[in-house]
Amino acid sequence: RPNPGHDAVAAWQRRTPGLEVVTQNVDDLHERAGARVLAHLHGSIFALRCSECDTPFDEADDAALALPSDPVERVAPPRCPVCGAAVRPGVVWFGEELPHEPFAHAEAALERADLVLSVGTSGVVQPAAGLPYRALTRGVPVVEINPAETELSDDATLVWRAPAAAALPALVSALRGKA
Repeated sequence: RPNPGHDAVAAWQRRTPGLEVVTQNVDDLHERAGARVLAHLHGSIFALRCSECDTPFDEADDAALALPSDPVERVAPPRCPVCGAAVRPGVVWFGEELPHEPFAHAEAALERADLVLSVGTSGVVQPAAGLPYRALTRGVPVVEINPAETELSDDATLVWRAPAAAALPALVSALRGKA
């Protein structure tokens, strides 16, 4: 379920035209909170696709996703209707390239941004980890919200040591008071 941080981002986005969300999360928690996500950099756990030919797999049309009623040790993945290969989650696994279109949307958002928040990320997985630095080179302030120090911490314009679920509601509440 979305946490208060997700809810705060959705509320902020409703009040702020142009606020764009780019996420590395593969869940749909931002959307379930009511936010519009410009780009899922690491894909979506809910967007199934073929492991070989990348054909999207519409689980609504396939009974192969029905789980057995009795417990079993293993369930085979459904097969692609185009090539017969196994279907997999539409996420980026370690060693795979990011999907080009979402990354291009993230890069374009950085060109429009006048503020970038880096929230809850280690800041080490490339190429996503390089995005805040691109904003900094343009003179755009970057705020890091994270309970722990990251690779970005020394370079961020402002660092707020707190979990997203606490910091984002406080930030949006403070901004509401200034509106």
